[in-house]
Amino acid sequence: MEIKKLIKEKNKTILFVVLVLILLTLDIIFYSQFIYNEKSYYTEDYLAYNNKYAIDGNIKIEQTFRANRNNLEAVAIGFDKEFRTYNEEPIQIQIVETKTDTIIAEYDSIYQSPVQKYKKYKFEFEKQKESLEKEYKIVVTYANGTKENALLFNTEKEFNQGKLTINGEEQQANISFELYYHSNYASTIWLTLMIGINILAIIGIWLLTYRKLTLERVFVLITLTIGLVYVFVIPIYRGHDEQAHFFRAYEISKGIFNTKIENGVSITKIPKAFEDITLERGEYCNQANYKEVIDFLKVQTKEGETITEGACYMAVYSPIPYIPQAITIAICDLLTDNVAVMFYMTRLVNLMVAIIILYVAMKIIPFGKKIIFLIAIIPTTMTQIATASPDATTITSCILFVSYILKLLYEKRDMTKKEIARVTFLGSIVALCKIVYIPFILLVLLIPKQRYKNNKNYWTSIALMTILPIIINLIWLSIAGSHLELIDANKSAAQTTNILTNIPEYIRVVLYTIKYSFGTLLTALFGGVLLHGDLVDNGMLVVLPIVLLFVFEILLDDELKEKLKLNTKVLLSISIFMIMCLIVTSLYVQWSPLKWFYVNGIQGRYFIPLLLPATILLGQNQWVKKVGKVNLQAMFGYTSIIVNFMALAQIVLTYL
Repeated sequence: MEIKKLIKEKNKTILFVVLVLILLTLDIIFYSQFIYNEKSYYTEDYLAYNNKYAIDGNIKIEQTFRANRNNLEAVAIGFDKEFRTYNEEPIQIQIVETKTDTIIAEYDSIYQSPVQKYKKYKFEFEKQKESLEKEYKIVVTYANGTKENALLFNTEKEFNQGKLTINGEEQQANISFELYYHSNYASTIWLTLMIGINILAIIGIWLLTYRKLTLERVFVLITLTIGLVYVFVIPIYRGHDEQAHFFRAYEISKGIFNTKIENGVSITKIPKAFEDITLERGEYCNQANYKEVIDFLKVQTKEGETITEGACYMAVYSPIPYIPQAITIAICDLLTDNVAVMFYMTRLVNLMVAIIILYVAMKIIPFGKKIIFLIAIIPTTMTQIATASPDATTITSCILFVSYILKLLYEKRDMTKKEIARVTFLGSIVALCKIVYIPFILLVLLIPKQRYKNNKNYWTSIALMTILPIIINLIWLSIAGSHLELIDANKSAAQTTNILTNIPEYIRVVLYTIKYSFGTLLTALFGGVLLHGDLVDNGMLVVLPIVLLFVFEILLDDELKEKLKLNTKVLLSISIFMIMCLIVTSLYVQWSPLKWFYVNGIQGRYFIPLLLPATILLGQNQWVKKVGKVNLQAMFGYTSIIVNFMALAQIVLTYL
């Protein structure tokens, strides 16, 4: 017995070591990316060019420059085409400290790239710790030059930096080059965040390996810990349309549920401090980095300093999905003037509420608990619930509604007034979050007629649970309709008429969009790209493991096998199909040009609420039988930690 126990403990230790080694391997990969994509440098860019220089014969080019920082570490030079000489003679490149005439770097060849018209070649050397204010020069010499292979340079005044001579002749220009200084700031942020993420990942792996935890506890442990990291690692306003959603939540916190319209524009009045980070840069908010976020931590709201923002798109949203954010902002507004505290507390509460709702759904659903866990740990889902996005409420309320209907479906007792009221309430929440998910309400038809007191009670209850949410939604649409009119100036009506009068053509447009965008949607749905503008590119290293987990759940989870009757399968399928049609059609009506050949604006995150019913449906099969004991919970737990580790590392790398 002791030997068996020892073997089991040994296997656990091997598994723990292997997973930690995987983390360390990923660390090396991300560190390499950190170094080679130039995130570890401050740069001074003089790469702009408007001319080329090429002559026959021997050439010597000297470009001087003065370092504006310490820790000069590399210089990049811009060349044209496949830069080489006749007879493949070497090109000599030197970086020289002018005062002492010391050669600090020397190269005799460059990488040849015949495909590209322009190539930046980077030359690294030992870090010059005391480079500030020192003068250096770039020296390029080669024999048998040809006019086909040119060095690039700029003659515009604002780009002039130092002195340029070609074969001893001074030029009114500078070559195309870029300076790199080692960034202690970026390196410190990178090291600090990566050490923290590693420690949390290793602790999570240790707990999963050596502690017996229920699925619900694993769910809370992983989603809460990873979610907290997402909350603080994602820079301010970098969630999907997060800036506008935060402004809308602030407006609701002040009791303004329907956005005001002034001079034909939907406008939201917000404290000026909310936009300081954007206004300082003069560009939209998806480009900033951690340095600017650190600066933003000091920003305070000031009495009377307000500005107005255009808000027609967010004004269409009802106040319901903003309730957690609005309440948090209202409380914070009473306690502090610090915008960062208000913002990150809003994210934190949004995360906590989402996790609580998903936990309740997991507790009440009769089967499919692992599916809810899987949906929650997708990086796409995590970034939605860990930001100020109303999608957190939308996604979780849809999952809770489906879970509650399945609970009622499999309970062997009569429907009570409380249960009918809860279904009506949850259905109304779903409808007010996003109208495209309203077909979920049809699932109330799954509850057997025998569960109601009598025939009259059945029809009254069904009418209440289906019609009331629709009426409530229509009331809100009538209120917010004026904002929709401002968005498209009656284009929606024309687009709708176009669809109804030419249905075959619209079907062709949809099928073409699916063919063209299927891979992109799949990637975005399962975390291949994240955050505003899809700036964070995780690639298939994140997508494939998540997809495989869903495949394993569908094939191997015995809890899903033969749970649904035919009528339940049919109604679930109809609801899923209707929601997909509404998502696509609403985007075509609102976002695509009139009679356009393609549906604009489809994003993978819109389909997250469909993953629960779709996976349950697919899991009803008996394709795989008796594959042996597979610990899906452990598999899901370990993979979720590794996958989110990669996603978080890529976020840090993107915004350094």
